[in-house]
Amino acid sequence: MDQKAPGKQNIPTVPRSVISVKTDGDAKLPERIKKLEPNTTYMIYKDEYVPPARKMKSCKKIVEWIDKCVLGDLRTVVHGIQKREQGDKIQSPTLGGGNFLLAAGCCMALEYFGQVYGKGTNATESVQKYVEKFLQPIDERYIEFWPILWRSFRNGIIHGSWPQKICMEDSGEQIAIGADNSPDGDHLRPASNHKGKSFVISSPRFFYDIECSFNKNKGFRDWIQNNSDDGVLERAAPRLLEIKKGNKEGKKAFNDILSLKKTT
Repeated sequence: MDQKAPGKQNIPTVPRSVISVKTDGDAKLPERIKKLEPNTTYMIYKDEYVPPARKMKSCKKIVEWIDKCVLGDLRTVVHGIQKREQGDKIQSPTLGGGNFLLAAGCCMALEYFGQVYGKGTNATESVQKYVEKFLQPIDERYIEFWPILWRSFRNGIIHGSWPQKICMEDSGEQIAIGADNSPDGDHLRPASNHKGKSFVISSPRFFYDIECSFNKNKGFRDWIQNNSDDGVLERAAPRLLEIKKGNKEGKKAFNDILSLKKTT
């Protein structure tokens, strides 16, 4: 089936290819990037269009997928946190609090919501557009602290298993970042139990606000069902992983999977 041009689809791109470039003696590159070192090689991630594997059947199916699967999975994590806190911690010492996992899942959901909303030119901008439209009315601090909230929690937890501590390059001043697993815990403010400078979220509160942004009057659910554009059925669909012709390892794994036999 022929694919329409990426611009017409308005499907956010994700970084998939890497370009190696080297600065000249004046630390200059073809693109406008600040504070580069001279005679240094850098890797640049280039955004590429990722086609959908198929279209979603209807806006109703998108709403069902979000409610039952995306938010549904996060409700399961919240339920697990609640059961863990109600149980005997001494008898289950290997169970964690779930706060980082829930925070990471919330970021995952927001990234998908931004993709479905489709108002930005790239994935990061699309998430911010969603936050401005649907999450900011619930708590304006989300957009106020968004540059740090998104980079520290999304990038830090998903790529490094915990939030990134924040510091200012010029002064060296630092802020500790954390996540609590109590719905009544500190949220989008300094931690009450930390002496130094800090900024924390309540992961359950984060989830409840995201869920509210979907369900509230004139929220994201309503937008999908009544105000979305024609491209929403493709933006909400699963992405297609295409194995390139020159990817020998990928082709081998693909063929190995095809050769697997089903168990009876």
